[in-house]
Parts: sequence; structure tokens; C-alpha cells
Amino acid sequence: MKNIYALLLAATICQTIVAQTTWTKVDCGTEFSIAQQSDSSLWAWGNNGNGQLGINSTTTQYTPVQIVPGAQWKSFSAGAFHCVAIKGDGTLWVWGLNGNGQLGTGNTAQSLQPIQIGTDSDWMMADAGQAHTLAIKNDHSLWAWGFNLYGQLGDGNTSDLNVPTQIGTSADWLMAAGGGGHSLALKMDGTLWAWGANANGQIGNGTTEQVLTPTQIGTDAWTEVSTGFEYSLGRQIDNSIWSWGFNGNGQLGIGSIMQQSAPAQISPGLQGQKIAAGSAHAFVITTEGYLYSWGYNGSGQLGNGQTMEEHMPVQVGDDNDWMEIAAAEGTFANNFVIGFHSMGLKGNRDVLCGSGGNYIGQIGGTTFDYTLTFICSTGQLETNVNDDVIANDLFSVYPNPNDGRFNIVTLNASENKYPFRIYSPTGQLIQSGVINSNLFNIDISENAKGIYCFAIEMQGQVITKKIVVR
Repeated sequence: MKNIYALLLAATICQTIVAQTTWTKVDCGTEFSIAQQSDSSLWAWGNNGNGQLGINSTTTQYTPVQIVPGAQWKSFSAGAFHCVAIKGDGTLWVWGLNGNGQLGTGNTAQSLQPIQIGTDSDWMMADAGQAHTLAIKNDHSLWAWGFNLYGQLGDGNTSDLNVPTQIGTSADWLMAAGGGGHSLALKMDGTLWAWGANANGQIGNGTTEQVLTPTQIGTDAWTEVSTGFEYSLGRQIDNSIWSWGFNGNGQLGIGSIMQQSAPAQISPGLQGQKIAAGSAHAFVITTEGYLYSWGYNGSGQLGNGQTMEEHMPVQVGDDNDWMEIAAAEGTFANNFVIGFHSMGLKGNRDVLCGSGGNYIGQIGGTTFDYTLTFICSTGQLETNVNDDVIANDLFSVYPNPNDGRFNIVTLNASENKYPFRIYSPTGQLIQSGVINSNLFNIDISENAKGIYCFAIEMQGQVITKKIVVR
């Protein structure tokens, strides 16, 4: 029974430390990133000082680590230092910083791992702002909680709320987006609504007066909105791109640094299919699949090979296979808005790309420097695979990396037989057997290239080792 349990434990370890790079979405917090794979798993990396990675620790991670192995997630969103996500069963989960009640737990204690909010299982979408959270249920009712100094919750007050609270009685909301101190939302008829801080015109109603409840902005029909720190970005039904609010770094993309208190079109003729507003920089993926960026660029977060800010959209490279793009959420610190990296998905969503600051691993890896162009990872993305050091004393694997054919050399001259298992990146058992000689050949070349987990039972313990097939 002990041996069976040990082998099952090895399978769990393998499943949680190896990732396939078929991604569906990526998002950026202030100094961390989070992405979802096609098997509905969530992975996170970067700064973890407030538990924003959701892995039940505060240790910084430089490569993706899975959040709650085995969980099936429907959607997720990263705020400045917290996250909100919806599972496949419609339940709502949160983790990270909670100083303003942005987790909705009824208190202000941070959480290092996902915790469920209430028992409802009818949540449709959720979005994390800098320090507040917005969500919509299946009945299209709007809910909000967290920081509310500027009225960004839309409940008519400026007091924080630490539990989900319905905003108004309307039941026709479609999507919502939280920024630094303001919020945007779309109704089912495509109309745009906004509320919260407005000193820089980020509400878009032509004034700079604070708005405490959802207010309709014009009569145009919109299909997507995204919020920066003190500015807004939107895509209308004809795929034209518009912006409004603070513009000190050119984040509006209109060719100047003048703020706008009403939506202004960006580069008439530019047609987009995806938009992303970060702390002070923004992106659009065009209908042809090209990527354009503009705004603050001090860390190379625009991905155009420069560090100069851009006041109008500039094309990033020549590739036209961009699928998803995310710009770092911002927070205000030392009189400056921080949020210095960007992440994207290319190809068939099997290419994960990062650009900008990586001083705490937010774009992945331990090259602690700025990356001025998008660095993309193809094939298998190596994650936190920790080879047990004791393996070097008991057995070795060569060649590794390999083409799927490799040898296991046991360093113990005894005649013992050692059960082994090989698991795929998703934890599926693909081969098992018993090693009964000091030199044992294994062939898994019929399987896909990638990172596999080799588990062997030796001397009463299960030892795992990473096998790289190229």
C-alpha cells in the first residue's frame, strides 16, 4: 500500500510541476503574470509578496507554477496585487492582497491561495481593478467590492465594501473593467457606462467631475473596454479604437500628451480585434493579427526594441499571428505609476511572449533585466521542475535532453528491481515497468516532444526526474 501511495504521489508531483504551452489567455498584475492553459489549469509567476500567485506561499516564482492543481477554471483576472477567478462550476474565487476588501471575504486579511466567495455558482465574469473587483452574474446583474475612495464601486458612496454588493437593480450588464480609481462597463445593447475618479477625464463624459454611480457615455455601440491607471480604452462595434483620460505618457495614442475628457479615435482606419490598457501603455491586435503598441516605454514594455514612449500606435514586429495581449496593471508608488511588463500569445496560442521589466520574474526566467522586444517561448515552457538531488547518488539519465530514447543507469550494483513510471506533462501515465539491470533502455519517441516526469522507486522512496524530449 505504501508503494502504491508513493507512486500516486509522484504522479501528482509530475502533474503540478510540468506545463504544456497551449494557452487560452494571459493577464498581467503589477509585477506578476497569470495564464490559463487549454486544459483549464491556471499558472502564475513573478512577485508573490502578497500571495497574488495563489500558490499558498509568498515566494517569488521565476517560472510558471500551477494554481490549485486539478482545478478547472473558466476565467480569471489580475489586479494590482490580487486576482479573481471563476471555476468551471460558476463559483467565485479570490486571492492576494486585501487591504481594501478587494477579495470580498468580509475582512481585510490577504489570502495566499484561492478561497471561495459565498456559495453562489452563477457568476458569469469578473474583473480585478487596482484594488477593487467587479463581477457580473448569469442574470446580468452587476456586483462590486473593494476600494471605493473615488466611487469606483458605483454604489453612490465612497466607503470601501468588503463583500460583493449588487450595484443598482439593472439586469442587462455584459462586461465590466476596473481601473485605478474608475470603472467601465458595457450593457447588452452595447452602450458604454462609467463611474469613479474623473480628474483626468477617464470617465469620458466630457467633464472632470467625479461620478459615483454608473453613467452612460454617449450613444455609440461598443464591443470591448479596457481600463488603464487613469485612462480608458475602448473598441466600438465597427472595430475602431478610442481612448480618453490621462495622457501624460502618450497612453491615449492620439499623437499628443493632452488629456481627453471624451472618447477620441486612435489612428482612424486602425481596425482592432483585441485591446489592452496597462498602467500607462496600451496595445491593440488588429483584425489582420498584427500588434500595435503605444504609451510609456521606459522598460521596453511596448516590445518595439526601444525605450522611448510612443504617442501613436507603432507596429510591433512583422508577425500577424497575435491572439492575445495583456499590459501590466499599475499602482501608484513613490509618485510614479509602476507597471512595467507585457505578455501575449501568438500562433495557435502555443507561443507565450513577454516584454519589458523582468526584475522580479514577471515575464518569466531569471534574466533580471529589461527586454525591449517580445521574447517568445515555443513548444514546452519549462516550469518549476525540481529534480531530486538524491537522484545523482542512485541513478542517472543520459542523454537528457534526448529524442525520446534514453538510458537509465543505476549506480547501485545490487540486483534489486526498481519500479518506474513516466508521466506526460498533464500527469497521464504513458509508460511503466521495472528496471532490472544497471543499464536500462527506455523509448518514448512515439510521444510528443516536451517535458516528461520520470518516477522511480528506490530504497523505499520515490524519486522524480525531469526528462526533456526534443
